[in-house]
Amino acid sequence: MAETSPEFSRNLRAAGVVGAGGAGFPSYVKAQGKAEYALVNAAECEPLLKKDQKILEYFPEKVFDGLDLLMKAVGASRGIVGIKKKHEKLIGRLKEIARSRKNISILEMGDYYPAGDEQCLVFEATGRIVPPGGIPLDVGCVVSNVETLYNAAFAPRPVTETFITVNGGVKKPATFRVPVGVTWRECVELCGGFTVKDPAYIDGGPMMGRVLTDFDLPVVKASAGIIVLPKDHPLIVKKAQSRPVFTRIGRSTCDQCSFCTEFCPRYLLGHNVQPHRVMRTMQFAGGEHKVHSPYGLLCCECSLCSLYACPENLNPREACVAAKGDLRARKIGFKNSDLNTGRAPQAHPVRDFRKVPVSKLVKRLGLEDYNKDAPWTEFSYKPAKVKILMSQHIGAPCAPAVKEGQRVEKGAVVGDVSADKLGCPVHASVSGTVVKVNEKYVEIQAD
Repeated sequence: MAETSPEFSRNLRAAGVVGAGGAGFPSYVKAQGKAEYALVNAAECEPLLKKDQKILEYFPEKVFDGLDLLMKAVGASRGIVGIKKKHEKLIGRLKEIARSRKNISILEMGDYYPAGDEQCLVFEATGRIVPPGGIPLDVGCVVSNVETLYNAAFAPRPVTETFITVNGGVKKPATFRVPVGVTWRECVELCGGFTVKDPAYIDGGPMMGRVLTDFDLPVVKASAGIIVLPKDHPLIVKKAQSRPVFTRIGRSTCDQCSFCTEFCPRYLLGHNVQPHRVMRTMQFAGGEHKVHSPYGLLCCECSLCSLYACPENLNPREACVAAKGDLRARKIGFKNSDLNTGRAPQAHPVRDFRKVPVSKLVKRLGLEDYNKDAPWTEFSYKPAKVKILMSQHIGAPCAPAVKEGQRVEKGAVVGDVSADKLGCPVHASVSGTVVKVNEKYVEIQAD
């Protein structure tokens, strides 16, 4: 624990530690900053996912070790673990550990969505609002996911496994860890197989995750878990809407009630994101025509507008995503848009009364029958082969560092990024022989 910031940052990069909450931002970059607060995002507000809870239940000391290292690296005077107060027994244990550490406290949060949004967490923990288009470091905060800090505690040991939850339409929902590069089909089989016909799945959570049907895709370091549902489940159908479809429906049905905006968590923090105005713009464009609405630029893509707020079951979230993409093609972001006035945002006076309870969200999503416990399970699983993707993080993809026919040991670098680019290496999750190499992945046959 006597590491300096550069040493810790180098260790994180060598280990391939990335944000394990979804996007996979390389963690070494955050360790190079300076912050007053180091926040642990343990809110895990996506329904049906349990991995953060289970890591804290079974490996809490390691998470706190990672937090200690991060605090020292960024010079943080305080560490705060944000977790929902409904986890009473777990919170008691976390407070006990926090008392044995220096300047670490536990923030008990309500059971609402999206409590795990990092900007919401910053506000709840410190009262500070991240400026529009900014990041937590702009207000003296650095935010890390539970599994990220768990991995950081072991750096520079390579990240070769990941924690996941498999829930929904499977026989035995569970939370467990598997080697990076196994398939989701293998994970479902570990949970006893499917209980639904013609299954699809949401990779991530039901709100922000993406709909997929190929269960032979590999698990990556940033994977949080999957929710298995029938292909004809309304949530799958809604999330899989194409741009022409959600545009056509939105143009003909949106009555500008503005509920999408009134419930938006970033709008409630004072950011000028207004999904209803993006929907209004669509009424003047058809099919796949460009949507040049800056009111979608600050959308955090939490899907609350589309999957909860809209009384017409429309898709403001996708409209905002489309608008961001269309404006990005014109090299327009919030900072160079007309909406950037430079004024400091202020939280909406009724923000606390517009937080969406997760219990209501589960009902609205039609997930009551699939909302099951996913207990921690230790699987001694040895895959026959793994497929290590070269792109598992935000930034430049890795270039393969091995050749076909080469034997590798578990933990060996199989792909890397040059030091002048954003990114970090990927490692062999099993010992074996490299049987296929291309720009997208390295496949290893296990011994």
